[in-house]
Amino acid sequence: MGIIYPFKCINDQTNLIENMRIVLVSIFVLSFSLTNAQIIEDDNTPAMESPAPIANKENPYKHLDSLHYSRKAIYNIAFILPIKKNSISKGSGKERAAAMSSESREALGFWEGVNVAFPTIAKMNAKFKIHIWDNERNDSVTKEIIKEISSKKIDAVVAPFHSSQALLISRYCREKKIPMFLAQNSSDMIAKDNPYVFKFHMPKNRTYYDYYVKIILDNAKKNTDIFYVYDGINKAERKVANYLKFMAEKDGSKRLKLLEYNSDLNFKPYLDTTRDAVYMIGYSETATVNEILGKLAQLKPHNVTVFGHNYWASNTKINKSLLDTLDAKVFTDSYLENNPTLLSKVKSDYAALTKDRAVTDVFLGYDVAMYITTVLNNYGVKFPLSIKDFSYRGAYINVKMRPIYDSNSGLLFFENDLKNLLRATNNGWVKEFVPSE
Repeated sequence: MGIIYPFKCINDQTNLIENMRIVLVSIFVLSFSLTNAQIIEDDNTPAMESPAPIANKENPYKHLDSLHYSRKAIYNIAFILPIKKNSISKGSGKERAAAMSSESREALGFWEGVNVAFPTIAKMNAKFKIHIWDNERNDSVTKEIIKEISSKKIDAVVAPFHSSQALLISRYCREKKIPMFLAQNSSDMIAKDNPYVFKFHMPKNRTYYDYYVKIILDNAKKNTDIFYVYDGINKAERKVANYLKFMAEKDGSKRLKLLEYNSDLNFKPYLDTTRDAVYMIGYSETATVNEILGKLAQLKPHNVTVFGHNYWASNTKINKSLLDTLDAKVFTDSYLENNPTLLSKVKSDYAALTKDRAVTDVFLGYDVAMYITTVLNNYGVKFPLSIKDFSYRGAYINVKMRPIYDSNSGLLFFENDLKNLLRATNNGWVKEFVPSE
């Protein structure tokens, strides 16, 4: 069974705190059948589609135009999270804290962030009933949840974090024409050919391509070569390399060079000392990233800079001195200094509810809950027709959805288009510029 949290029951902050505690405790008494479990690891493989011009193709949301209403008095939103309650060892107060995996901590942190948003959501004109299910990161459990939500009038779904279960929910939402929000997973595989999917995060291929385009279009950087350093053994890395190669061949700039990395690779023979060089590093493994950064630093005093994965901004084990030396940059749609005023408020409200440290998932959970309820409150069930005109500035993430089309101008899905360009310094990461909203 799921848990329903109706906002019309909230009278004041005290009741909110008590009700939230009841909800969190109730998660642990949910039970599901785990027979025939099938666990499939994530495959965040990027799709090869690219944005294309809008053609005169039938809008999949055209049916909304025939509705005689756009807003409802009460909306039902389903959160399906991999809390994995059965793997959590309950604590005994101050003497022994609850023991849980990092995955469970992230899912609970996300849900706690949703709870922090409750008082603000309760002040909206519309009323919201929040349903939560623990899918245990399990396909069989997720299928049982689908059966259960089929009996409810769900208006929006926050999908499971992992690809295997998110795919199951995606197919259901497409069939039932229910908007599904991918809060954590950036995979195009889940969203492909499903215009009812709204992705909060951009996949790696388009993040790297956007930085490539930024350089190509900058007249001041016309003397800059662009290298993509990647792991040839990793399937997803090869996909990103192929995507960049494909797009570079289309623009005809002939400035992209692909370097498949190994520990014996010497960067110097590939460097044209009469030109500047930007190395886009695809690796995620920290030790290898530090090794690559060390080799590139030896190319100084030539003008060599680096661009990397957005996780660099939160990884404390990457050599900060090397990042600063190489003027490292990352594109990220999430950043803890995104909105300091709101961030402080969420921290304060969270501290009033629990003594736990506010992990980044708390802020993402808050923003996802606020974004979904705000678009429903403002636009009603017709919100997809106006989604391109709406932007949200959150505590952790900025959101402005854009449609992604296939080569035939068919709508594939919606994806967040707002991100920050961060630059590394010895004192931490700073914004290079603030994107227009």
